[in-house]
Amino acid sequence: MHTFEIYEEYYKWHPLEGESATEIYYLEYGKDDPPNQYEPTEPLIAKSYTDDIKKTRREHKRQLWLELNGVNGVPKPVTYYQEEYAYLFYIALPGVGADEFLKEADDGTRASILKQAGRYLSALHKTKVEDCPFIFYDEAGGMHDDIVFGHGDFVLSNLIVNESYITGSVDVINIGMRDRYVDIASMAKSIETLLGQEYVDHFFDGYRILGEVDEGKLEYFKGH
Repeated sequence: MHTFEIYEEYYKWHPLEGESATEIYYLEYGKDDPPNQYEPTEPLIAKSYTDDIKKTRREHKRQLWLELNGVNGVPKPVTYYQEEYAYLFYIALPGVGADEFLKEADDGTRASILKQAGRYLSALHKTKVEDCPFIFYDEAGGMHDDIVFGHGDFVLSNLIVNESYITGSVDVINIGMRDRYVDIASMAKSIETLLGQEYVDHFFDGYRILGEVDEGKLEYFKGH
């Protein structure tokens, strides 16, 4: 039995909503016999970029690199499978997307989650990595003048919340070195769109830049 047949036979696949160019499934272990080393019993995510096999492989490589470098709060890779199509498999972070969670939350819970989002991003930006090969800025500088290790698509839908606590972030295909305001602006724009401008300060407070936001860089990266 090859790798993909194991996942087809021993797991229940539940489709999740994602971007139009991706297929994402939540996998639950459903075999009666005890598992072996190739059959994790934790819930898994199976993900495929249907428009480009190379993108599926690229995100899997990023997940492996994150694990190798001890970065916390990101998906733990399990395996990668490719024939005429490709899937990456990783252990599911417990919870739901923050966008879904926050729609039904009260104001106090919203404030708490958004402050946690700021703290999570601040911790990610402080991650010390050696010789990161993923570079997303012009060496000449410009607006990229405060380079950190960042997420690259830090929006509410990529932040996972479980029982009012953030468990991590997903969609790590664009992780790498860039200006910190790429992530800050991305999340600020996401909060404004879903909840309104009045909620953004909670995120800034968590990141500890409330009252010290570089408005020029914020607006620049919102548009890029």
